[in-house]
Amino acid sequence: MRRLFVYLLSLAGAVAAALFFNQQEGYVLLSVGPWRVEMSLLFSAVVLGTLVLLLYLGLGALSRLWGMPRRLRLWQGQRRQESARTELTSGLLRFAEGDYDAAEQQLVRSARRSASPLINLLIAAIAAQRRGDQDARDSYLGTAESSHPESHVAIRMMQAQLQADAGQWEEAQANTAAVLDREPKHRGALELMVACCQALGDWERLGPLLSRIERQGVLPKQELRELHRWVARERLAHAADQGPEALQEAWQDLSRGLRKDPEPICAYADGLIRSGQTAAAEELIQKQLSKVWDPELLQRYARLPGADTATYEARLAKAREWLKGRSDEPDALHAAGLLALQAEQWDLAQDYLQAAVDQEGRPEYLITLAALQERQGELEAARASYRLAAEAAGAGDGAGAGMPSSLPGPADRLEPGSRLRTARGG
Repeated sequence: MRRLFVYLLSLAGAVAAALFFNQQEGYVLLSVGPWRVEMSLLFSAVVLGTLVLLLYLGLGALSRLWGMPRRLRLWQGQRRQESARTELTSGLLRFAEGDYDAAEQQLVRSARRSASPLINLLIAAIAAQRRGDQDARDSYLGTAESSHPESHVAIRMMQAQLQADAGQWEEAQANTAAVLDREPKHRGALELMVACCQALGDWERLGPLLSRIERQGVLPKQELRELHRWVARERLAHAADQGPEALQEAWQDLSRGLRKDPEPICAYADGLIRSGQTAAAEELIQKQLSKVWDPELLQRYARLPGADTATYEARLAKAREWLKGRSDEPDALHAAGLLALQAEQWDLAQDYLQAAVDQEGRPEYLITLAALQERQGELEAARASYRLAAEAAGAGDGAGAGMPSSLPGPADRLEPGSRLRTARGG
């Protein structure tokens, strides 16, 4: 439309110019050497206009001819881009269909012709992992990183996630650490680092990150509390192997909240027992149970080493005070039964253990009761308890899981036939 308007405007101008020059008198004289050309004013205007038009057309044709190679290159590039887009679409469809081998081939082939091959290489890496070819996966990701260094963080995060999905936790942890070195507040990297540390049991690397994870709000509060507890437990267990001073230092380094938490307290008590500080462990447990009820701590209290029967009798008396109003907790009843065994109060021990079994027939409860029944000469009842223990253990995740190999403390002084044994039938 615009071109038609220009043509009409030019035609109108030419007509106006012709009418103007036709009304004018005069001529144009050109003299070149011996040659002389004389023309009317109108004819000379037509000749001049024709020359200008021919010059314009000639320059336009020359310009198009000069730019033809460039236009040809652009056309070829567009064709390649269109072909690459077509193959990318086809590769994505093959990937969605689960044909990872064909998808990988098409994506890599189209990446060579694409102006931005990052998407091709990333999806090809996922396809290679789905095929189980981790070397090809890492090769594609390495190529993507070298060709797009500005996408370093995204590529490393994808590689770490794929490695984690493949169970390559050490490699995933290394890549995640590299991301955190560049972006310490990266939420995805912090969350993946938690998974890596848990899979590797690397509480030492995770500990210093917990405050940062908490500030960034990466995990729910409950999950974060569990991580704090896990790191505290592992740290206390590690310190207990290094000696009493290291254990005490690790305990003091914990936050006030963790020093009041039952799980770290149990771990600290275990460390005290393991390092031979039985009196300190007993004092800790008594102090804690006088404040907050915890069946796990009572179980540890029941298994504390003791020098003589009088010590166990004192512990039993203390435990019976704690048990008031808690006759419906099988863990507490079982712990009281163990304390009564250690104090050699057999009838009381049988009452507590039978009550625990009546509430919950766990294998460790049954087998402790069976050992006591065997000592008391109740052989039929002992065999029945052993049979129930074997059945309960077989119905669990693993036969015999969680079943003690012997009674604590003076229980070892029972007659030889009353020692705990592997649960048997009949």
